[in-house]
Amino acid sequence: MSDTVNTPTQFNQLPRAGVVPRLIALLYDGMILAGLWMVYGFFAMLVASTFGGLHCQPEHVDYTPCVGGPLYQFGLFAVTAGYFFWSWRAAGQTIGMRAWRLMVANNNGVQLSWYQCFIRALVGPLSVACFGLGYFWGYFRADRASWHDLASDTEVRQLPKKKKSKT
Repeated sequence: MSDTVNTPTQFNQLPRAGVVPRLIALLYDGMILAGLWMVYGFFAMLVASTFGGLHCQPEHVDYTPCVGGPLYQFGLFAVTAGYFFWSWRAAGQTIGMRAWRLMVANNNGVQLSWYQCFIRALVGPLSVACFGLGYFWGYFRADRASWHDLASDTEVRQLPKKKKSKT
């Protein structure tokens, strides 16, 4: 018997990613984002307390003026968007997607454009906000596409496992 395995050579030959691995990868990304938000919050509090423009009141345990303002909220949005945009554009994978061997690209297997990243980031939260219906939509489609895949003309594929070397 031969040890050869048919490995896909093109993106569109890879199997489409299922709903469950995609949701678990999203949970992984949520943990990464929580860490990034904490680092951002630390620096935001450092800047706010150094320059004193936001009048935080730690003696009353009231940090609302520091973290409740529109500038802070915009920063959280920028950190979140930056994480996903950079990950999708640079490697086609977020950290959660790497852990589950998932990759996103356009239908031709080419990395996402900035426009596709924007549409994906815009529709993705709606897919989750509707009780995950945007993701579970993939169960009813042959191509397993979710709402944000359809809107941004992208596909998420399952990468093959790496072969372990015999040493």
